[in-house]
Amino acid sequence: MCVTPTAISHQVKTLESQLGVKLFHRLTRSLRLTTEGAIYAPFVQQAFGKLVEGSIALGLDDLEGELVVSTTRSFANTWLSPRLPKFKKANPDLSVRLYSSDDPVDFQRLQIDVAIRYGFGDYPDLHSAWVLDDCVAAVCAPDFPLPSKGPEALVDQPLISYEWGGFTDVDPDWNGWLSTFGITSKPSNIVATYSDEQMCLQAALDGHGVALVSLIAAARNIEDGSLVVPFGGPMKNKSYYLVCPKLNAERKKVRVFQDWLLDEVDIFRDSPIGRRYFGDG
Repeated sequence: MCVTPTAISHQVKTLESQLGVKLFHRLTRSLRLTTEGAIYAPFVQQAFGKLVEGSIALGLDDLEGELVVSTTRSFANTWLSPRLPKFKKANPDLSVRLYSSDDPVDFQRLQIDVAIRYGFGDYPDLHSAWVLDDCVAAVCAPDFPLPSKGPEALVDQPLISYEWGGFTDVDPDWNGWLSTFGITSKPSNIVATYSDEQMCLQAALDGHGVALVSLIAAARNIEDGSLVVPFGGPMKNKSYYLVCPKLNAERKKVRVFQDWLLDEVDIFRDSPIGRRYFGDG
């Protein structure tokens, strides 16, 4: 909009004066909608939506400016960020702002153009496109001293767990992974549980134990040999989906990003580790 926060504040106060109602509770460091503001907000959102529709219809939707992308911290750190320079090279007039969070995204409040979310594909009233299935496996440093016997040996080994924000009983844990091998014994030596998958990977790289992590997150380390998958047995997890409001999906920059993302995923699936673990997606 090319206006300062102060100018916006003045415009809001002018609008409140014209309407004769207060739209916001002004707190010390934030704003909260009043009852009247909550009633008024959907109509304002619809009005801005119509303006965007009109801009698209007039051909004013150019591939320039900023594209705001939201995704999980793990996907941002280990998969998306390393590939974004390729997107920038292909779209030099478009810059990407990457917002990483494991919490559900609020497109309106955070002004997010498009998100890559981790789930089961249930995104009602949103445009969505399947990106990539995920699976988890046990990984460790190549010189980590594992017993020669099979995965049942891990019951007594130092183990590293990952429980992200929003982790639930349906998400993969060591009990579930061991059960895929028919092992009913519970792990007895979980040395650390992290909320950040990058920390899990680093702990495994440092030889602190065996980590149960996403193979998408660990892919680069497996490819360069700094981590190994000693027992195979990847366990299916959730999937990644590109999601956004349906109106956003019509914008050129979102369409271009979606096409680029799906092309990058195809390249990943055709890589050695992709063919091994993700080729049947």
